[in-house]
Amino acid sequence: MIHQKLSSWHMLNKRIFVRADLNVPTSQGNIINDFRLQSIMPTLDFIIEHKGSIVLATHLGRPKNKAPELSTKILLPWFEKHGYNVRFIEDFTKISSEKIIPKEILLLENLRFFPEEKNGDPLFAKQLAHTAEYYVNDAFGVLHEYDCSVTLLPYEFPEKKRSIGFLVEKELSVLTQLKEHPQQPFIAILGGGKIKDKIPLIKNLLYKVESLIICPALCFSFLAARKQAVGKSLVDNTMIPTCKKIMLQAENSNIPCIFPVDYQVAYNSVDGPLDIVDAQEFPDTAIGISIGPKTINSIIQEISNAETIFFNCAMGFSERPETRESTIAIINAMAQSSAITIIAGGDSVDSAFHAKYYSQIHHLSTGGGAALAYLSDTVLPGLNPFEEK
Repeated sequence: MIHQKLSSWHMLNKRIFVRADLNVPTSQGNIINDFRLQSIMPTLDFIIEHKGSIVLATHLGRPKNKAPELSTKILLPWFEKHGYNVRFIEDFTKISSEKIIPKEILLLENLRFFPEEKNGDPLFAKQLAHTAEYYVNDAFGVLHEYDCSVTLLPYEFPEKKRSIGFLVEKELSVLTQLKEHPQQPFIAILGGGKIKDKIPLIKNLLYKVESLIICPALCFSFLAARKQAVGKSLVDNTMIPTCKKIMLQAENSNIPCIFPVDYQVAYNSVDGPLDIVDAQEFPDTAIGISIGPKTINSIIQEISNAETIFFNCAMGFSERPETRESTIAIINAMAQSSAITIIAGGDSVDSAFHAKYYSQIHHLSTGGGAALAYLSDTVLPGLNPFEEK
């Protein structure tokens, strides 16, 4: 599939609408991690180099009202610190009457402060379109969403005046290579709590991997399907028939589904005292939180033999750092391997930034849901406007 890419349009004295995903983690108005801001810079810099003016739009969080802590105003100091000429725009309807200043960034207020953004309002799309002459979508993290600025707004621009940005282009290139032509041996390390979200991914990767490593909490529904003891761990009983089918398919195709041999557990509640237990001696009152040292070592061994590694497997809780140590150990092993390494998923990428060698990971995806959807062969509605006819 070919998508329209950002080109050196005649940008002097033109405004370019850039839909970004700058939904960065914040605390008391301070940015905790600027990864998504750093990732959008190549597109912004390209437009500025060609003397265009940028109308920059994003969402922050999932506000039910105009919460000050989710205003995009909090991003202004970051842009100023990085040398951008930026101005905050609260009322975007007045932009069209303002003089165009080349290389200026007009940062719009949080798009989700407007109910029309999530409601798919065509009038809202037309109003936004009046702010610029060109449209660029570089918001990989929301390509699987139906937000107005993602799915309707691009069509307000002629086909030759809309494109994807450099970040989206990079994400698609890396993930397409992963799902279509991964270097073998290819292993996938998967975890997390929402098994329904992961099943399409597992089905699509199953016949492409040398081995599938399934960790907490994802593994417990599979293990329950095998009637293995999992104590009070998270199990989605509605998915047990699907888990049985997947394991049978893997067995018939000689694809190893690797489960932990030991666990880090908490007793009675996730806040309870921690312990390490063998998989075959799982206590009735225990909740599986992460993996134990034997499993860590076996996964590191798998990593040492791999040429491609995909990781979507954040385990543990940020408020209990000791429960995240296994996740970080695996990421460090990935970073020090010679394999092509890709991490997707918000919590997984966040864990990577706590790892010692995170900068050696080949690709950290800016969009968890979008990346998993793309790898699952789910249609990304945000890409439809850019498919070349």
